[in-house]
Amino acid sequence: MVAALVGAGLLVVFVLAEAWGERLPGRGRRVPLLAYALLLLLAGVELARNDHGLAAIVFPVAFVAAPVLVIFGGAAAGVRRFYGWPDLGPTPGRLAGVAAALLVGVLVGTRVREADVEASMGRGRDVAIALAWRKQGTGTWPARIDDLFPDPPRTRLGWIAPPPFAWDPATARLSFPVTARIAFELDANDPKSPWKQVAR
Repeated sequence: MVAALVGAGLLVVFVLAEAWGERLPGRGRRVPLLAYALLLLLAGVELARNDHGLAAIVFPVAFVAAPVLVIFGGAAAGVRRFYGWPDLGPTPGRLAGVAAALLVGVLVGTRVREADVEASMGRGRDVAIALAWRKQGTGTWPARIDDLFPDPPRTRLGWIAPPPFAWDPATARLSFPVTARIAFELDANDPKSPWKQVAR
C-alpha cells in the first residue's frame, strides 16, 4: 500500500513537472523533466547503495514499476514516431525517459554498492584491529566503538547517513548491514579473518 502511494506521488510530480515545462518557452520546456529525471537518478543510486530501511518501497517502485513504464512508455513512443498510430502524444515517451533515469540509477548504485562493501570491510577491519589492541592492553573489550574513536568510522554505504558499524562486546563481533536481510560480520578475536555473511 505504501509503495503504491509512493508510486502515485512520483507520477503526480511527473505530471506537474511536465505541465510546468509546457508553460516555459523554447528549450526551457525540457528543464523541469530533466531536473526530475536527474533527481530520480541520484535517488536510485543512493537507495541501491543503502535502502535506508525503505526496501519494501524501493523494490516495487524501482525494480517493478520503473521497468514496466520504460517498456510500455518506450513502445508507445516508438510506434508514435515510426508508425504514427496510435498517437498517444509525447507523455508516454517522457514518462519512459524519467522511469529509465530511476532504473539506471538503481543499476549503477547496485554496482557501486559492491565497491562500498569492499571499502566498508577495510574500514571495519581497522576498527577490529583497534578493538583487539585495546583488549590486549586492558584485558577486556571496549563497551563501545566510541570509546576508541572520537569520530567513529562509518561504512561507505551511500552518501546520506551511511550505517555505522555495530559492536557486540559479549561475542566480540563487529558487523554492518548491507541490505535489509544481509549483514557482514567479523570476529575481533582474529581481525585478519575473512568477513562472514550472516542473516539479519
